[in-house]
Amino acid sequence: MALKKKILAVVVSLLLVVLGSTAVYGFNVFSQLSSGSQLDESNLSVNDLLSGDIVNIALFGIDGRSDVDGDRSDTIMIASVNFKTGDVKITSIMRDLLVQIPAGTSNDTTYEKINAAYSYGGAQEAIKTINQNFDLNISDYVVVNFDCLVDTVDTLGGIDINIQNEDVLYWTNQYIMDVNDKTKHSDPFLEATGTQHLTGVQALAYCRNRYSDDDYGRTQRQREVVEQIFNKATKADLLTTINLLGKIYPYITTSLSLQEMTTYIQGYMSLENKTYENNRVPFDQYNSTADINGVSYVVPSTLRDNAIALHQLIYGSDESYTPSSLVDQISSRISSMAGGNLTNYTPSTSSGSSTSTGTGSGSSSSSSSGTSGSSSTYDSSGSSSGSGSSSSSYNSGGGSSSGY
Repeated sequence: MALKKKILAVVVSLLLVVLGSTAVYGFNVFSQLSSGSQLDESNLSVNDLLSGDIVNIALFGIDGRSDVDGDRSDTIMIASVNFKTGDVKITSIMRDLLVQIPAGTSNDTTYEKINAAYSYGGAQEAIKTINQNFDLNISDYVVVNFDCLVDTVDTLGGIDINIQNEDVLYWTNQYIMDVNDKTKHSDPFLEATGTQHLTGVQALAYCRNRYSDDDYGRTQRQREVVEQIFNKATKADLLTTINLLGKIYPYITTSLSLQEMTTYIQGYMSLENKTYENNRVPFDQYNSTADINGVSYVVPSTLRDNAIALHQLIYGSDESYTPSSLVDQISSRISSMAGGNLTNYTPSTSSGSSTSTGTGSGSSSSSSSGTSGSSSTYDSSGSSSGSGSSSSSYNSGGGSSSGY
């Protein structure tokens, strides 16, 4: 899972755990969250046939840099909360996934990368796109500006990261200059390879480095950083956690009302057994890439198979689901566009998987292996297991890159 996808997971986890355990402060923070644009639910293609016990909410991550044109949703996720079991499942959708973007106020129906939907019509168009391509029932959203990474790492007192080689060191330092300029900081360069204690600026630069190797190396660095953030955040004392929440809430906007947010949090916190799991669409077994008219895409192979797997993930294998005729039509069209240009996705053996466990005393243990998958889990006892899901980031939309 890429950097911004996991930061969203950290944000969701903190909101669920901290706000539920510090109720008075939590309500004050809720009241200060920025209210996003309200959605026209009649024009979201909501699937009304799905279980009401599970709430699906769209999560979007946008680039906070002022020199990047447009509002790109470089991170798109679905948070699925089961209010019967306490299961929270965060499913990331790769930003370069080829989908049908339905006609909106500023665009005709088109087939392109899914992150273009947000630039066409904001959350309204992006949610309608997700619902139509996957037969879902999303009607609310949360948007996070990822400038919050710097404050997050600094509030946690920094993180320890292994700088693998001289190329990584050199390019990370180049990015430190850029991040310092954009965030008005003056953090120093890193001076050596090996394990280093990174500030927020240094951690963001390490994640943004895209020139020392390849995109798989970059996404591995991103996962490493966010794993360290998650481990420290889940073991932080109450004062640090409250301080952290106070730092991140200005970066969040949502369509959810105060009443809806407090109802969801109270309902979730009342459950005894809570689990957390993250996944990725397209799933490994239904994931390909293709060059179409000179543009690289992540191609679902097929969209129909991915929709079925996603419903099984969210609602359980016992839930009966047959894709709608619209999903079948979109799936056939995507397969036709890709033609014989498909390259099957092979998980990188170097991307690594990790398992970490923590206790209330603040101790932790972790293990890694050279395999890759598309999900990891975290339960309320403080233990987690991860498979280090991989994702490839090509150019967004019409071929431009956000720089992350």
